Amino acid sequence: MKTNAFGKLSAGLAAALLAGSFVATNVSAKGEKSSAPEPAVKIATADNAFGLKLFKELHQDGQNTFISPTSISVAMQMANTAAGGDTRTELDKAMGLEGIDAREANKALMAELNGRDGVKLAMANSLWADPTRINLNEAYVKETQEYFDSTVRAEDFSDKKTVGVINDWIAGKTNNLIKDMLDEIPENAVTYLINAIYFKGDWSVQFKKEKTKDAEFHLTDGSTKTIRMMSRGDKRIAYTTDDNVEVCSLPYGKDEKAAMWIVLPKADKDLDTIIANLNSDQIATWRDRAYKRQGTINLPRFKLHYKETLNDSLKALGISKAFDVDQADFKHLGESKLGPIYISRVLHEAVVIVNEEGTEAAAATVVEMGAGGAAPPKPFNMVCDRPFLFYITDKDTGAILFMGTCYNPDNPD
Repeated sequence: MKTNAFGKLSAGLAAALLAGSFVATNVSAKGEKSSAPEPAVKIATADNAFGLKLFKELHQDGQNTFISPTSISVAMQMANTAAGGDTRTELDKAMGLEGIDAREANKALMAELNGRDGVKLAMANSLWADPTRINLNEAYVKETQEYFDSTVRAEDFSDKKTVGVINDWIAGKTNNLIKDMLDEIPENAVTYLINAIYFKGDWSVQFKKEKTKDAEFHLTDGSTKTIRMMSRGDKRIAYTTDDNVEVCSLPYGKDEKAAMWIVLPKADKDLDTIIANLNSDQIATWRDRAYKRQGTINLPRFKLHYKETLNDSLKALGISKAFDVDQADFKHLGESKLGPIYISRVLHEAVVIVNEEGTEAAAATVVEMGAGGAAPPKPFNMVCDRPFLFYITDKDTGAILFMGTCYNPDNPD
């Protein structure tokens, strides 16, 4: 099921936020080295590659998309820690974890992300189980606590109030941006593995509200809509351009360890084509070529909401055994009297709000386990009045926190 906060908008609308970088290197200044520990950088690189593939799989021409690659990857790695045999091999390959100690790496990544000072960035994990449906493996429980800093909760899944209890935990970890993640708990559900991530950052240089004006945004069907367009101009906006796009970076906080990257197709280019050809090398090229210069960025105020069941997209990326009750091997998770354990659903929901002060974003992922220097260039003027790609990055780890495409912005007010 897919829901869109812009339900009344035309089908030509799509939006996306990417927090993080597709490559685990410094994304705010060329030539700087990451101060993050190597395991955190390695897992962030794998998560970014996996997230980019999943984003392209989920993307639909002309429709908003918004996900947190980091949230999805961490939740799936909690499931992967419980997997064995061919199921583990398949998950490792699809998620790019071969040769990586994902448990230790995730521990390092969480410590890095939860230790940010320049922005409010917090990630939390939880393990929920019904003792009448599953006997959890004590070793696995300890692993989720040690390596994922996971809260462990025992609840009665047959009690309808448990849906509210789990949803309240997610809401509390996302500043109430995600309130109703679960709709129900099926009779064969035995365990929930949940990741929640929250981000709030003020622009290092804020947009002045008095410069925000009404403007026309061009939709893919040829029509326009009136939106509130922010504007900011100064001498230190990192910017680059090529034959297809304009790209700029807007950092957050005094330390500028996180940034939103905005990729605007040229007027004669198509965002869907840009997304189809997107890869890590292209992201790295934009990052390396961007440098601070005089210019102006015009960016809509907007709010996006995206909710999706990821089963089909994950299967398309090569994860099939984990979803098959006859092939899945999750014995390390525990034993259920209901039968063999497998992944029954992977749910993802994400929200982002962008205004003059900065950006607020949150996401949650639920894995439901069932049983059964040259001459100064000319100043640029980048006007985001047509569909564009944008993403937010963590400088030291390069982790993709959120990513997406914006085809039709809506005023967050």
